[in-house]
Amino acid sequence: MDTVSVGDRFGAGLIGAIITGVLYGITTVQTYLYFVNYPKDTKTLKSMVAIVWILDTAHIVLVAITMYHYLVTNYDNPAGLRDIHWSLPAGVTLNLVLGIISQGFFTQQVHTIARGLTRWILSPILIMLVFLHFVFGIETVAWLVIEKTYERFQTSELVKLAGATPFAISAVLSDIVVAVSLCVLLRDSRTGIGKTNMLITTLMIYAVNRCLLTSAVAIVEVIVFIATPGSLWFIAIDFVIGKLYANSLLASLNSRNALRARSSQSGAYISADTSTVR
Repeated sequence: MDTVSVGDRFGAGLIGAIITGVLYGITTVQTYLYFVNYPKDTKTLKSMVAIVWILDTAHIVLVAITMYHYLVTNYDNPAGLRDIHWSLPAGVTLNLVLGIISQGFFTQQVHTIARGLTRWILSPILIMLVFLHFVFGIETVAWLVIEKTYERFQTSELVKLAGATPFAISAVLSDIVVAVSLCVLLRDSRTGIGKTNMLITTLMIYAVNRCLLTSAVAIVEVIVFIATPGSLWFIAIDFVIGKLYANSLLASLNSRNALRARSSQSGAYISADTSTVR
């Protein structure tokens, strides 16, 4: 085997796994708080939250399997450190599904608060972007399986140009368009009432924060993937991104009671199914 920096390669994965474990704990707490505080939510919302938690749980299990395979089972087997273990593409797939669920939820928010022609312009655009994110994500997973080794996967120009890069771009565009759409639609909902406008501003800040976090992580992941072909820092980042999508969705749902309390003072109405103003 060629000289490999185990610190860069699997130390990065270990750091990502530790951060992922912390974020999974936050996901679990948020899931618990959701079911305690929102017992009257629709079965659809409850099922979505349950599915998100189950997928997130399965992902943390796959992360543990991945790290155990490299750091324990093959710690003294350099040849085994070359290969992409099946748990890695499986974990990337689960992260992809979590991202699609989160983006789909916020796309539905845009569809709910948009009206008339705006709704029928924005909704297809967002659905297309989410679909492209899914397609390029599946393609990237397929390349992980096809290339078989990290060296081949990370040095393949085809993977970079046709897989990883468009995967990241479509994810970022989906997040940005959702955030911008929500901000514009919420801005148009402003009234002459100061408290209502403050509430709308708060919702706009929430939308932008969700976009900035997931978009920044997706951009960093693809930059690291292209710029550091000898390390697995991109894997460490990918471990984390699904948890960010899950927590952004859960945070949006769990913020409704606080927003509703503020809206009762301003005369605005917070939907029971989303955290948007009506």
